[in-house]
Amino acid sequence: MYDMCKKRLEEKTQIAKTLEEFETKINENQGYIKAMWCGDEACEDKIKELTNAHSRCIPFEEEKLGEKCVCCGKTAKHMVVWGRQY
Repeated sequence: MYDMCKKRLEEKTQIAKTLEEFETKINENQGYIKAMWCGDEACEDKIKELTNAHSRCIPFEEEKLGEKCVCCGKTAKHMVVWGRQY
């Protein structure tokens, strides 16, 4: 059962490197988005406003998906998992 759930989570998690890509993927997929974030609350608020997605977690073992924040393009500090609340 664990393997089945892990596989489903992996299938429902996508990577976005731009805000446009983030919006498209969150609207097409009822799952999670991994994206880099600068740490600025204004960027988090803008993502929430545009996509209704909230930051879910900053994993202990962060993946390096890029150098830039998905929202503003500034230097990213964290990889964040984003998702919608249903």
